[in-house]
Amino acid sequence: MTRTEAIERLLHPKSVAIVGVSKDFSSISGKPLKNLLEHHYSGDIYPVNPKYDSIGGLTCYDSVLEIPGEVDVALLAVSALRILSILDECEQKGIRSLILFGSGFAEVGEEGKALQEKVEQKAKQANLSLLGPNCLGLLNVKDSLPLGFATSFETEKGFISGNVGFASQSGALGFSLFGIAQEQGIGFSYIINTGNQMDINTIDIMDYLLDDSDTNVVAGYLESIPNGEAFITLAKKAKEKQKPLLIMKAGRSEIGQEAAMSHTASMTGSDEMFQTIAKQYGVVIANDVDDLVDLMKIFSRAKQMHGKRVATISNSGAAGITMADYSEQLGLDLVRLEESTLKQISSIIPSYGSAVNPIDVTAQALKEQHIIADTLDVLANASEVDAIVVQTTFGGELGKKVCERIVEIDQQTEKPIVVTVTGSEELTGAGRKALEDANVPVYVTSYKTMYAVEKLSTFTTTTLEDIDVQPSFKVNASEAIWTEVIAKQTVKDLGIEVPKGILVTGQEQLTNVSNELAYPVVAKVISDDILHKSDVGGVELGIENSAQLRESYEHIVQSVSKHRPTATVDGILVEEMMQEKSVEMFIGIQHDVDFGPFIVCGLGGIYIEVFKDYSMRHAPVSKRSAYQMIDELKSAAILKGVRGHRGYDVDALTDAIVNLSQFAAANQDRIQEMDLNPVFVREQGLQALDAIIVWREADRVHS
Repeated sequence: MTRTEAIERLLHPKSVAIVGVSKDFSSISGKPLKNLLEHHYSGDIYPVNPKYDSIGGLTCYDSVLEIPGEVDVALLAVSALRILSILDECEQKGIRSLILFGSGFAEVGEEGKALQEKVEQKAKQANLSLLGPNCLGLLNVKDSLPLGFATSFETEKGFISGNVGFASQSGALGFSLFGIAQEQGIGFSYIINTGNQMDINTIDIMDYLLDDSDTNVVAGYLESIPNGEAFITLAKKAKEKQKPLLIMKAGRSEIGQEAAMSHTASMTGSDEMFQTIAKQYGVVIANDVDDLVDLMKIFSRAKQMHGKRVATISNSGAAGITMADYSEQLGLDLVRLEESTLKQISSIIPSYGSAVNPIDVTAQALKEQHIIADTLDVLANASEVDAIVVQTTFGGELGKKVCERIVEIDQQTEKPIVVTVTGSEELTGAGRKALEDANVPVYVTSYKTMYAVEKLSTFTTTTLEDIDVQPSFKVNASEAIWTEVIAKQTVKDLGIEVPKGILVTGQEQLTNVSNELAYPVVAKVISDDILHKSDVGGVELGIENSAQLRESYEHIVQSVSKHRPTATVDGILVEEMMQEKSVEMFIGIQHDVDFGPFIVCGLGGIYIEVFKDYSMRHAPVSKRSAYQMIDELKSAAILKGVRGHRGYDVDALTDAIVNLSQFAAANQDRIQEMDLNPVFVREQGLQALDAIIVWREADRVHS
């Protein structure tokens, strides 16, 4: 079976076997059968447990081998130690899709990890598709089909079907979130808990959901990234299909990473790299459960913004001020309304109100109920507005009528309308319910509202770039580390200027320096064993003549010998010093175990780790992305010119970023890191003064 076929069978089985089932319907092994019966599953159910003759009016079998019919999915509610023998029986019976509820695998330590590896090996050998272990199961909401024992399955109200598909590595968090979202009127297509992800993982599930015609929003809770390259492919696919990918990623702190390891045996990876990937490829990030539910709410309405221009309506001046503050904080544009729009709104609201955005319709809207609705109608037809936010404190029958009118207008426009209803459930609940039933996004605070609008705006305005990797940038590495001399030659080959210099391996060569280089010069030690030259006295600046050069040479040799007596020194590099006015920047490459190479740029020199002013992207990048990286820097203003200075060569810096990103992508199978620091950006052109390349250990061949 293909991965898609395996997931399809899990979600739409015509027959289900429950191995290890119990008569106690309150137990973990009893709940799966109880849930199927109570939700009126129409397929065949085969309980399996040699202790019983029948359960719930169904014949109970001693083993899956005794089941008379075919079985699409087997639910395994047995201990970890019995799994291997059960898999043998499933293989003999021809059962190819299994859900493993039990724990006791990689999440509990080395012994459990060894068992999980055996189970995984057996599954591959027998061509079995596994969900879990250590999972609560799944829910096909469209068909009201629960396969598992999550508490959320026990609802007596039934499930709200909708267009949100959800893959969660955690069952407890995932199904709890599902319950919270259902209470707020958010409908789902499927919810799948992957647990330890021995076989089928969250990326597999989300990829399936992107292809599902009934799913328009794909959400995930992840404790690890099973495959970084596959995640990027997934993000690109989501953007191409214009289906938002909403992700809550755990393990962002060191303590969280340790907890993830003990929870589902997950290696979480670098959060900074993950956040960069999300930003670059249009993934929408939620910080907690509340955020994820809020995002599901606005994205499930399936409306798009075409920019960041927002207009707000409220019956409270204070609410308008608050929304204006949040708009600025979140990077939204509280748009200046056109004169024609202002005139129309002014004719609707009281004279003591404000038609200027944020619009204050005042408490008069309590008496004249058409005011909010008519103002909303004007903004729905205003071309300068990308989204409308309505804030109301009205409760009771009046509040309900206002909300019902908002629903009518929302159904007549493609423009997103988002509502904040503040007040107690007793007084405002009826109005809020009217909005939720019509799938109009409604929140209880202005911040939640503006946060959701900002995420919608960012997603719909993010564009992806398809950039080809240039194979001509690929090189062959023979040493573990390329120190400055050889690294600079590579940098030069990338079209990035480096200082003119000579590698001196003995005092007799110093005469050549005066003949070939112009003073002043800089001298620095070159050694694979010394990466931070200044820490061992390995750098001498501002050398003005040959006499000073000899003194500096001797000083470096003696200082290095004193501080690093075992270091192998290749020589002393002497280079011309750049004297033009410039800004010190850095450009670097960093390889991530999950996602591969990243390109980094920022304020350089000795303060690189102090100010931490840098921007990062997954490599390779376009020139447009390189400009965006520079714009994100706090030091961007210095580059572009301040206090009458015309600025520095940003174009040269972007070209260097692009070329280095291509180098990173072309050599991603081997490169670990690369640093150009400092890079002196002049008024015209730039120059890389230092460079180092480190190749990954597994690929190094020491000469």
